[in-house]
Parts: sequence; C-alpha cells; structure tokens
Amino acid sequence: MAVQAYKLGTGAGTIRDNGDGTASYYASFGLGQPSFHVRIADVTGFALSSGWVFRILGNGVELASTPVARFAPHRIEAWFRAHPDFGGNADPSPAPAPPQLDGRLIADELTKLAGLRDAGVLTDEEFDTQKARLLG
Repeated sequence: MAVQAYKLGTGAGTIRDNGDGTASYYASFGLGQPSFHVRIADVTGFALSSGWVFRILGNGVELASTPVARFAPHRIEAWFRAHPDFGGNADPSPAPAPPQLDGRLIADELTKLAGLRDAGVLTDEEFDTQKARLLG
C-alpha cells in the first residue's frame, strides 16, 4: 500500500499511513518531523493528560505521547479506531480494573466518550458500556 496522508483539520495536524502497518503524526506546529510513529496494530487506547498531552497506549503501556492542539485528540483517536489494523495485537486477556478516578476526571472521560459517540465513532451501546464502567 502506498503512503497516504490524512489531514485532520485546521490546527489538528496530519496522520500519515506509511503503508507498512505504521502511522506517523505530524502536528500543525511541528518542524517537519513526526511527533510520533507507531505500529497501528499495537495501539489499543488513548489518554489525554493535563496540558494537552495526547498519549497512545498499547496493552497497558505508553507507546508514544505528544503535545497536541485542542481539536486534535478526538480526530487522532477516531482515525486510529477506524483503521482496520487498530488493536490487532491487543492482549486477549481481560483488562485490569481501571484505577479510581476523581469526579473531575470522570466528567472529562464522559465528555470525551460523548464526543466520540456524537461523531459516530462509538455506538450508543458502546457509549453506555463505557459510561457504566466509569461510573462503576
């Protein structure tokens, strides 16, 4: 497969599908170097830390992290989740129970999940399942 670039919108940067099972992210404010480069099948999740640092996760470990613009996290996540290789190397064993979150973090996660549902990335059923998991 040939290399394909996907612009994520104004200020959100570009993802490049390298055609070899890997993807690179180029931030809008970058200097031509990728902000991260990961094997798509290894990616299993995402997190957004304070200061707009977006983390790419795989089987419980951080594969990459990068500062991002405000509109980038949901668009990067939606791109990965839509890719046919996403999570292909996921560990089939059950995930450990999530750590307890404070109320502010739960609200942030619920807002993120609602955005993914509204964008069509998550079904209503997937949203409800994740919501129930967060509210525990």
